Amino acid sequence: MKGDAQPLIKFFDGSDKRFIIPLYQRNYDWKEDNCEQLFQDLMKLHKSDRKSHFFGSIVSSIQSGTEDRYIIDGQQRITTVSLMLIAMVNAKKEGLIETTDGKLVEKIFKRYLVDEYQEDERKVKLKPIKKDMQAFDALLYKPKDQYLKESNVTRNYDFFFDKIIHCGLTVDEIFETIKKLEVINIRLDEDDDPQLIFESLNSTGLDLSEADKIRNYLLMSLAPAEQDDLYTRFWNPIEEFTKYDPSSFVRDYLTMKQGKIGRIDKIYFIFKEYAESLGIDRSYLLNDMHHYAKIYNQIDNAKVGNDKINRKLNQLRILDSTIANPFFMAFFDYTSKVGMSENEIYRVIDVIESYWARRIICNLPSNALNKVFSTLHRDVLNHIDKANVNNVPSYVDVLVYVLLKKGRSSVFPLDEEVAGDFQSRQVYKMPTNQRMFILERMENRDNNERHDIVKELAEKNITIEHIMPQTLSDKWKKALGEDWERVHQQYLHTMANLTLTGYNSQYSNLSFIEKRDMEKGFNDSAFRLNNYVKTCDQWTEVELKKRQKDLLQVFMNLWPMPVTNFEVTKQEAESASLDDEDFEFTGKKLQAFILHDVRYAVNTWKEMLIQVCGHILLEKRSTVEWLCANEKSGFYTQPESWRRELAPNIYVWTDNSTAAKIGILKSLFQECNIPASELVFEFRAEQDVDGDE
Repeated sequence: MKGDAQPLIKFFDGSDKRFIIPLYQRNYDWKEDNCEQLFQDLMKLHKSDRKSHFFGSIVSSIQSGTEDRYIIDGQQRITTVSLMLIAMVNAKKEGLIETTDGKLVEKIFKRYLVDEYQEDERKVKLKPIKKDMQAFDALLYKPKDQYLKESNVTRNYDFFFDKIIHCGLTVDEIFETIKKLEVINIRLDEDDDPQLIFESLNSTGLDLSEADKIRNYLLMSLAPAEQDDLYTRFWNPIEEFTKYDPSSFVRDYLTMKQGKIGRIDKIYFIFKEYAESLGIDRSYLLNDMHHYAKIYNQIDNAKVGNDKINRKLNQLRILDSTIANPFFMAFFDYTSKVGMSENEIYRVIDVIESYWARRIICNLPSNALNKVFSTLHRDVLNHIDKANVNNVPSYVDVLVYVLLKKGRSSVFPLDEEVAGDFQSRQVYKMPTNQRMFILERMENRDNNERHDIVKELAEKNITIEHIMPQTLSDKWKKALGEDWERVHQQYLHTMANLTLTGYNSQYSNLSFIEKRDMEKGFNDSAFRLNNYVKTCDQWTEVELKKRQKDLLQVFMNLWPMPVTNFEVTKQEAESASLDDEDFEFTGKKLQAFILHDVRYAVNTWKEMLIQVCGHILLEKRSTVEWLCANEKSGFYTQPESWRRELAPNIYVWTDNSTAAKIGILKSLFQECNIPASELVFEFRAEQDVDGDE
C-alpha cells in the first residue's frame, strides 16, 4: 500500500486510465446539499489566497497489466467532480460560459473525461455501476431531451450546470479552482485484499464527529498560540460542561439561537453557515458558546437556583429528554440578566412540568415539543417587548398565554381531556422514563420527605407491582366476579392498579389479602401509593374506581391547569410557519408569505404556491426537474388544465385544496433540504372559509 497527497486533477490525468466502480459499491448517492457545499467551498477557494483544499482520500487498486483503477473508496467525490467537468464542457459548447484559453474545453474533455485511445468501444474514463453509467454517458454524448432525468447523476449534473452558468466565472477560473482540490491518493499493491480494506474503511467508525469538525473549523485557521489560548479557555471547558458530547450541545445551542431544529448529522454545516452569517471574531463566538455550555451543564445537573428550584428541575430530568434544553438555556440566561425572582422561576418550571405531564397522560406525541421549545422563550419575549412600558406582564403569565394558544399536536390538555385519558392510559406500558416520572411524582407529590423511586427501581430494591396480577388465578377470577375478563382488560396496566412494593415479584399472583398482609406487603409499605390499598379487604372494580378517582385528584393537584390574566391588547396578524404541525391552514386568508426572511404580499393560496415554487426553482432547479421527471410531490413535465407552468417542462398542481398545497410545499422543502421553518405565512385578521382555494 502506498499513499501520497496530490491534486485530484492529477489523479484524473493520464492515458489508458479508467476509474472502475466495483459492483459491491452503492449507487452514486450524493445529495444536492453535498453538491451545494462543494460548490460553495470552491467559490470561497476562488476568492481566497489558499493554494489547496483537502478533499478527502481515494483508495484504489490497479488491475494487473493495465492502468485501470478499481475505486475502493472515493467514488462519490470522483463522480461529482466528473459531473462538474462535464457541466463546464457542455455549458461552453452551448455558449453559456466564457473561456480565455480556446483549447481548455477540449483539454478537459480528452484528458480528464475520456480516453480516445481506449481499445474498448466505450471511451469514457469513469465506469460507474450500470444504471449510473447510462445516465453518465448520456451527459457526454446525447442531447438534453435524452438525459435520464430520474437519475441522481443527472440531477446533480443539472445542479452544477445551473451554478456554473450563473456564478460569473470563466471556465478557466473554475478549472483553476478545481485544480486546488487535493486528495490523499492511496494505491493498493497486488497482494493487498481490496475487500478487506473496503470492509475496514466502512466499519472502523473513526469518522470525525460533528463536534470534531466544528472544533477544527473554529481553531484550525488560527495561529498556534491563539489556537492554544481559545482551546484552553473555551473549547476544553465546553467539552467538560457537556460531558464530552458537544455535538448535542451545539445542536441545542443553534436551535436556541435560530429557532430551527437541525439534524444532528448535519450540525457541522448548520453551524458553519451560522458562524459565517454572523461575521464575528472566533473568540467572541466561542465565549458565547462557553457561556451557554455552562448553563447547559447547570440544567443537566439540576443546579440552577435554590433547593426548591433544583428539585423541580430534577423532576423533569427523570424524563431523560433534552427536548426542552433550547428553552431552558435561553430562559435561565434571561433570568440572570433581568433578576427574575426565584418564586417566578419556580412557577415557570412548574407550568412546563404541568404541560409535559398532561401531554404524557393524554398520550400526545413528544416530538411535537421540539418545535414548541425551540421558539418558546422567543415567543414569550415577543409579547413582553410589545407590552406597555407601564404595564409589563410577568414572564409566567405570558408563558401560560402562549402555551394555552397551542393547538392540535402541541395542545395543552384541558381538565376534561386529562380526566378522560387518565382512566384508560396504560401507564405500565409507557416508555420507561415517562413511567418513572409519573410514579415518582405521584408517590412523593410535594412532600419534603421523599423516596428516591428512580434509584430504588434501578437498584431493584423495589418493583412496580400490579395489584390485580397480570395472570389471574381462579381465586382472582372469583374475587373479581362474573365480569372479571372485562375488569382485568380495562384496568390491568392503568394507574388505578399500579403501586410500588419491596417484595419479590414472584409472589405477585397471590391473592389480594396475602399480598396485603405478607412481609413487605402493602400493610408494611411506607409508600403513599399504598395508603388506600392498606384499607381494603378486597380488590374489585369498586376499589379500582375509588383509587382511580383519588389518584386523578392527586394528578390534578400536582399538575393543575394554569390560568393567566395576560391578553394581547392589539390585534396582530396571525402567522404560522410551514413546519407548524399544530396549525389548521384551511379556512385562513393569506395576506403575505415570508421566505428566507423576505416578505411577499399575496391574496390567494394559489398565488402563494406559484410564487414559492418559482423561488425554489431558482434555488434548486435540478431537484425540481428531478421531481417533475419522476412525477413526485405534485410536479410534472406535461401540461394539464389543473397544473400551472413554472418554466418549460416544469408544472405544479395548483387546482386543489389548501391542505394539498401545504402538502406539496412540505414535500418540496424536504426534497430540496430546505428547513420548512424558512417559509412563514401571514393571515388576515378576518377569516372566511376559503374552501379549496
